[in-house]
Amino acid sequence: MSLRKINRRSPWCWIPTLYFAEGIPYVAVMTIAVILYKRMGVSNTEIALYTSWLYLPWVLKPLWSPFVDILKTRRWWIIMMQLLVGAGLAGIAFTIPTSFFLQVTLAFFWLLAFSSA
Repeated sequence: MSLRKINRRSPWCWIPTLYFAEGIPYVAVMTIAVILYKRMGVSNTEIALYTSWLYLPWVLKPLWSPFVDILKTRRWWIIMMQLLVGAGLAGIAFTIPTSFFLQVTLAFFWLLAFSSA
């Protein structure tokens, strides 16, 4: 009977990078929103009010995660959410010069927060 050596990587090799990668969109949404609104002349109280609502998708994540597992494959969800993140960032870039940038960029930031949570 031959024994085969199983080459398994320890979870300590990939778990920290996985959680780091999960945190990047969160930091990007929150930091980009605050910096963008501050440079566009929005008051600090309005920035605090509007960006505080961007935390909601991460708070509600445990409620919709079972549906994500049931409806489609994880690969499908990852690809679709990455496409939404790209579309959201493009939408933010294209709506900055408009006169109603605050409302539209908030909607796109909400899309980014939802798709990255």
